[in-house]
Parts: sequence; C-alpha cells; structure tokens
Amino acid sequence: MAYSFFTGAACGLLLLAAVRISIGHKRRDSRWLVVLLLGIFCYLLGPLLSDQDFHVRLLVSLPTILIPGTFWLFTHQLCSDQEAFPKWGWGIIAVGLAIDFASQLNLHHFFYLFAQPFKLGLIGAGLATLLQQLQSDLVAERRQLRIALLIAIGGYMLIVVCAEFLFSFLPTPAGIPTLHAVTATLLAFGACFWLLSLSPKALEDSLPPASHVPEIDEAPEKTLEPLDEPQRQLLVRLQDHMAAGGYRHTGLTIRELAEQLDAKEHVLRALINKHLGFRNFNEYLNQYRIDEASQRLADPDEAHLPVLSIALDIGYRSLSPFNAAFKRRHEKTPTEFRREALPS
Repeated sequence: MAYSFFTGAACGLLLLAAVRISIGHKRRDSRWLVVLLLGIFCYLLGPLLSDQDFHVRLLVSLPTILIPGTFWLFTHQLCSDQEAFPKWGWGIIAVGLAIDFASQLNLHHFFYLFAQPFKLGLIGAGLATLLQQLQSDLVAERRQLRIALLIAIGGYMLIVVCAEFLFSFLPTPAGIPTLHAVTATLLAFGACFWLLSLSPKALEDSLPPASHVPEIDEAPEKTLEPLDEPQRQLLVRLQDHMAAGGYRHTGLTIRELAEQLDAKEHVLRALINKHLGFRNFNEYLNQYRIDEASQRLADPDEAHLPVLSIALDIGYRSLSPFNAAFKRRHEKTPTEFRREALPS
C-alpha cells in the first residue's frame, strides 16, 4: 500500500513537470528532458502493472529502455552549447537499446547480463558530460542544474541499476521497494519545487533554443545593469590582461584568472557572463586565441610555422580543440584558412 501511494505521488509529480516544461519552454529544445521524464514515469508505473497481460507490461516498459541513452543526450544538450552529439554516441545508444529490448522480450538471459553494463555505461557517460567543463561554465543557473543532476538524479540512477542487477540474483530485502518509491517521490518533488518555483529560469537559461524558433526572435534584447566602480576597475584589468596575452597560458581556468587579477571568482564569472555575454569561459578564451591564430595564419612571415606550433603558442594543449574552435568561428579548418589567405 505504501509503495503504491508513493509511486503514484512520484508519477503525478513527473507528469506535472513534463507538462509544465512542455508548455513553459516552447522556445527551448526540451524534448530529451520530456522523454526522460516520461521514461522514468513508465519505470515507476511498471511494478504496479505486474498482474497485467505480458503485452501491456511490455508496452509500458518499452519507454524505460530509453532512460539511460536519453539521460546522456539531455546532459550533452544541457552542457554543450555548440557541439553536436557525437555520431559514435548514437551507435552506442542504438546497441544499448537493441540489447535492452531483447532482454525485455526474455529472449535469453545473456541479453540481460549485457544490458545492465550498457545502462551503467550510458548513465556514466551522462555524468561525465555533466562534469566536463563544469569549472568553465559561466551560467550560474546551469552550474546549479549540473550539480543537482550529477548528485541527485544521475547518482540515484546508478544505484538503482546496480541494485536491480544485484537483486535479480538475490532475494529483495523487505522494505527496499517502498524505500525506492519514497526516494523517487522525494527526488521528483525536489526537482519540481526547484525548477517550477525556486529557480524557474534554470532550464530556460540552460537549454538551447528550439530549431523552429528564429534566432533573431529568440528573446528581447536584455538591458545590462550598470557596472559599479569595482566592476569597472575589474573589467579594465581583465581587458588589459587579455590584451597583454594572458589568454596564452595553457590550461588557464577562471579560478586561476581570478587569482591573477586578485578578484573573487564568482564576481569574475558574473562579469564575463552578464556583461560580456559569454556562457562558457573556454569560449571567452577562444575569442582571443582564434583572433591571434587568424592573424598569424594569414601572415607570410609565419607561413613556415606548423599549425600545431601556433596552436600551442596561443594556449591549446593539442591540435584537436584548436581545430574545433577555429572551424566554429570560420567554418573552415586552419589549414584551409591559411591556404586561402596565402595563395602559393
């Protein structure tokens, strides 16, 4: 009885969140989050239908196989402003879905044994995505969302998958299903209360715009708050430091930059985000680095230098991130840019 009550409460909260997000974020691409919420809803609903026909239970359980892969897709969408989801990632998700679907059909115990590690791997990939560039994220609401997802949702999903695998071979202790339902209810309530009440703009400020929304019509122009005197002084120090080549330091983080400027990290984050318009610290650095690289690649006196040497000189650890950042700016590789700027 307690299990049914708390499961029903969690399902109701998840449906409320899904509807609210779908209606309230029409201008944002929230599809993966909605699919994730509906998958969790079906997962919680499944045990209540244990006495139903096999085909009914299978139909309800099918959305649950989307949870691990959708979690990874949502975290990538949340954290990667400009990068497309990797093609190899789609392949891994497809293999995981096929194996999990085969295990749902009870084709062979072999599929279940492989489905669980795949689930753990996909959820782990989502957690790794949340951790990547957490330090360089300048959007305060999105940083909080990353931490909440990492600690609460993703961590609990890992625990559930491991517990399911363990209790498929051992007897389930009394009270575990109810504890699971209570925990799911608390997490759902916490997520709804935070996203819909405490921080309603967290998703809006974190998710990318929907593809059908014209870029020029995305949002009205924001009026920036005037800088006070300490902020103006910090802005001047920041610009002078960057103009002197401060961006060339390899592996520079915003924490290190704040120390170099003798400023508080959260103040510097807010300055770069709200007054300079950058959502990610690496993109802020890329502005200076790609500007210098473009000039040097078009300079006949530096035509003898390899592209890698220039990339290392301006602060990149390797050629791959430099190529990616350069192509986002110029829609061509550094080599192609140099070839056009310095015709032989």
